[in-house]
Amino acid sequence: MRAGSISGRLLVVTLLSMPGFVPAQSGQKAAPAKSTDQPSPLALLSQQIQDLSTSVPPELASYAFLRLVETKAVSQPEQQRQLTEQAYMLAGLSPYSMRLTAVGGVSDTRAGYLSQALMQGMDTLSLRTRAVTAMLKLDPDRARDLFEQLRPLAIANRSCTDSMLYDPAAYYRSAGDVYRKGFTPDEQAKGLPDEFLESVFRDVTHASEVGPAAELLRTVQFDPEMLARAEGAFARSLNSIRGDYRSFAATQADLTRNVMRLASVRGRASHALLEAVRNYVVANESGAVCGSSSENVGGSEASTNSSTYAALNVVLERYGIAQISDADLKPGSVVAANETDTQAYWQSPTSKQLLTSVRALRSGDKDSPQWQESASSALTSLREWIDAGSEPSEEDFYIQKAVLYSQMLIATPDSAAYPEMLNAYIAFLSEEPPSDDVRIYWLWNIQNLVQRVRMNHWRNDSARLKLEAALEDAPSPPIALYGYLLELERTQRPSFTRGYARQ
Repeated sequence: MRAGSISGRLLVVTLLSMPGFVPAQSGQKAAPAKSTDQPSPLALLSQQIQDLSTSVPPELASYAFLRLVETKAVSQPEQQRQLTEQAYMLAGLSPYSMRLTAVGGVSDTRAGYLSQALMQGMDTLSLRTRAVTAMLKLDPDRARDLFEQLRPLAIANRSCTDSMLYDPAAYYRSAGDVYRKGFTPDEQAKGLPDEFLESVFRDVTHASEVGPAAELLRTVQFDPEMLARAEGAFARSLNSIRGDYRSFAATQADLTRNVMRLASVRGRASHALLEAVRNYVVANESGAVCGSSSENVGGSEASTNSSTYAALNVVLERYGIAQISDADLKPGSVVAANETDTQAYWQSPTSKQLLTSVRALRSGDKDSPQWQESASSALTSLREWIDAGSEPSEEDFYIQKAVLYSQMLIATPDSAAYPEMLNAYIAFLSEEPPSDDVRIYWLWNIQNLVQRVRMNHWRNDSARLKLEAALEDAPSPPIALYGYLLELERTQRPSFTRGYARQ
């Protein structure tokens, strides 16, 4: 059984067990409940979105519920609260616990596409922190409970062979929201917000957290006493973070930039914090660093020199702290950094030929018989490319095929071939993905299609109208749900028109 099917069944069972949730019949849109008062278009649309959410992956259902709450498409506070609770729970079923970002020049690779796909915020942490923010407006005490369930982050170290790094920034943005909005005046008078935020800095345990934690420290307005407590907690955390050079290298610039900004304002950076920053930098730069397999400790290109920290050294000197020297930065060892997840695409004969054929459609007379024949041939070849074994993994096969379909649409919006290409792409996206690993790319491609409508809502061109019609007629519940969310945006923004240009 495919992993996607299992997730779908888990979602249905879970939602059916929740109070107040009324699902639609399988494969059908539920009719609105009979009432003496005709429901408003917004109420009908909200119910359609909730009904359809029983048939989509849990992370998409979570996203949809949060959109209903954030846009106030449901007006009753208790219903908003229930949807937020459901969104929080469903977010835990996402295949990705946290956003991952690619480092380095890896755009046309597996890592690069995964990084882009996760930008849509379908990971557990992104969705749950959004739920916390939504709950702050409804029930601050419950929002704090939900945030506490995220703690501790417990992020595992990445190795030198990883080019995908964890990005917990959403957690620290949410912590700032809870600090500012999650406490009553009485609780504020007792100092509970300060205790909460001090504990957040005390719990920083991984290099990937250092950058966003420093950003939080810099941007929150503290009184002098609380600033000292927060900086002290953060300093103690920095003094113990070791062992993940990849994440250290990716975040140390954010750390030093924010600390130097604090130090530029009188009384906004403590001696202890700056000492901890120095210790953190030296400990990580002088330990095991990532480099190529040909490098050695004595002559490593991976090692940095003191010029990298010239600006920080100026601040350290001003505070009477020893500067970071070249000797401090000599690595203890160099670990090979041959990334395992930067699989380059368009390497197999089939994928390379398909890419060449699709790119050729960008030029030429699109009304000529020759161009039409080339477009038809390229589409046929893409449809018939079904051998996932021709690529390193099923994931790689799916990504490349989706990219080719997307590039075909971009190359042919004004051609006679566009409707057939669009329908082929919609048919491809209407099929349930073969695994959870592929699901994130599936949802990303659907979102990108809908985004084209959103970005070009003011245009009255045939390509946009055909795309809208194709989305409406698609048999896939996720495509339909994205369409309903787009309709929700139109309903709430009168200037966002449908089917015609704004006058």
